[in-house]
Amino acid sequence: MGTSEEVILRAVEGQGPWILDKLRSRSEVRDTSGVRAYEDQGKFLYLGREHELQELIPTAGRSEEELKQALKKFYFVSCKKIVEDRLPAYQAQLRVKPKTIEIVESSTKWGSCSTDKKLTFNYRLAMAPVEVIDYVIIHELCHLLHMNHDRSFWRRLGSLMPDYKEKEAYLARYGQAMTF
Repeated sequence: MGTSEEVILRAVEGQGPWILDKLRSRSEVRDTSGVRAYEDQGKFLYLGREHELQELIPTAGRSEEELKQALKKFYFVSCKKIVEDRLPAYQAQLRVKPKTIEIVESSTKWGSCSTDKKLTFNYRLAMAPVEVIDYVIIHELCHLLHMNHDRSFWRRLGSLMPDYKEKEAYLARYGQAMTF
């Protein structure tokens, strides 16, 4: 507010290529998250790769609604197993222990940590590559040490995963496409 139109235009023009690149990226993501084909050869993400539906769940004799419910259950169960398998190594490195771990459905968060040490993870993480899942696990475990995103939090996270910004960028770029 209070900035002249001339200053705004100069700033936008100076960032033109970057703005166009971001708009193209978002358009690509939107294009990949269109209508899904709930049939044997329909493509669905699992651990960062596309798989035919029949590779993930039994499909024979199921209606589209039954397939959606079965696929959602598959993602919930898979996410829980992945998180439970990968969490102990990072817990040991950070010397922390969450009180509980829960897999939830969220449209806005990949994970969260409450003040009572309860960690939650979005079931859609099962669609992401393992290293991205690891990032979210480490991120939430670091909140057991630092309940905010201060410099200490990011330093601690970076000590375990120096390339964490790449994982954040992946979620920002492809997160909207991680649907079914």
